[in-house]
Amino acid sequence: MDQLSLRFLETPSRLRRLLTPSANSLVFGAAILLATLQGAGAQQPGSYSGVDSLVALALARNPELQAGEKRVAAARARVAPAGSRADPMLMVGVLNVPARSLSLTEDDMTMKMVGVRQELPYPGKLGLMRRIAELEAEQIAVELDSVRLSVIRNVKDAYFEIGYIDAALETTRRTHQMLLGLAQVTEARYAAGRGEQQEVVRATLAATRINEAANAFIESRRVQLEILSSLLDRDIEIPAVVGIPSRLAAAAIPSNLAAVQFRSNQLGASVAGSPLPSLDSLQAIALAHNAGLRRQRLVETATAASLALSRKQHLPDFDVSLEYGQRSGRSAQPPGAMGRDDMISLTVSVPLTIQRGRKQSALVTAASADLAAAAAQQRAAGNLLRAEVARTYSEIERSRTRLALYVKALLPQARASMSSATTSYQSGTGIFIAILEAQKTLLDLELDYHRSLSDFAQRIAELDAMTGQETLR
Repeated sequence: MDQLSLRFLETPSRLRRLLTPSANSLVFGAAILLATLQGAGAQQPGSYSGVDSLVALALARNPELQAGEKRVAAARARVAPAGSRADPMLMVGVLNVPARSLSLTEDDMTMKMVGVRQELPYPGKLGLMRRIAELEAEQIAVELDSVRLSVIRNVKDAYFEIGYIDAALETTRRTHQMLLGLAQVTEARYAAGRGEQQEVVRATLAATRINEAANAFIESRRVQLEILSSLLDRDIEIPAVVGIPSRLAAAAIPSNLAAVQFRSNQLGASVAGSPLPSLDSLQAIALAHNAGLRRQRLVETATAASLALSRKQHLPDFDVSLEYGQRSGRSAQPPGAMGRDDMISLTVSVPLTIQRGRKQSALVTAASADLAAAAAQQRAAGNLLRAEVARTYSEIERSRTRLALYVKALLPQARASMSSATTSYQSGTGIFIAILEAQKTLLDLELDYHRSLSDFAQRIAELDAMTGQETLR
């Protein structure tokens, strides 16, 4: 418990009775808040810090990535079989055995046969089958890239959310301490007959609400830790207080406020000096490198190969067989004839495509429609990606503009208003409600500032995932 809380406990018993139960609840809430905040930042054995270390750990352990790697290996293993001919068939048997006697020597045409049969697809079909399998394997590999980028983004998103929560908790803690001090001032004024009991109650209620807000932040932090644990496939604790990395923070708002400039003095002007490339450049990068769009292009290419294969389906596949027949015994005619000669047979079979209009041509029509659909889907995906990049770019720039407004105007004005209201109240010329209103305005602005900074970092991570590379210059 901090010194302000201890001093509050040392107030005269008459005052504590007047303020019971609200004041005692305030002290109890302060103790809980401080203990919880200390517990939230306590370092745990085996904990990790730094977003880069968490990303590296997620890339090494994430089960979805591990499953994707196995799917890629399986797809690549299927490429070679897809372009290979079927195994030859070994044929063994007897031919033309008389049903009456089942003798292998009685009839001239009876023979023991051994042969080999091989299917030979029409030239070009196997190459197209292999090409389709290769493209399908590439699609799965690109899907793995998409999952990898998504994991990186989700880790950063959770980490930066924890950064906002920790900053909000620190802001809440400072506000809570200020309200405890304000409660002491109102108690002293009330004891001296210069204040009202309602002022003490209002200060107590305001501090209680702060305790409730801090509890909500702590629970949100726990949720984000669970998200990180699921991404890393292990329990994780983030030590101390998480902050937005300095490189991102400097890109969002320069530490030198003199460097913060707006594009113009007109209403709605945005802040100058964007750390991002131009929107057109980002859209071009995304169209070239986005994992989802790359996969869509592979789908279209694979569909084109399927169409080419469909157009070859009416061309005949060959079935070639070579047989050797061994005959036993001697021929009955003429008398004294030599032993029977062995025989060799060679056959070539081809299908008759008498249903080409109903089968092969229909498959060509279906493949053509699939190719047109894949091309349209790729255009749609490209258009959607351009819009998403523009949306994210706009949100990043809005976050920068909000941050600039906060540090250049809103926060200094809110702090000045808070100081003025406090000074006026202490001198007896101001009203107590003005302090609470100024405090609430300052708290809201500080929380909004940290929210905007976290939003900036999260949107940068989203833009990196869409473009497939780091976008900050």
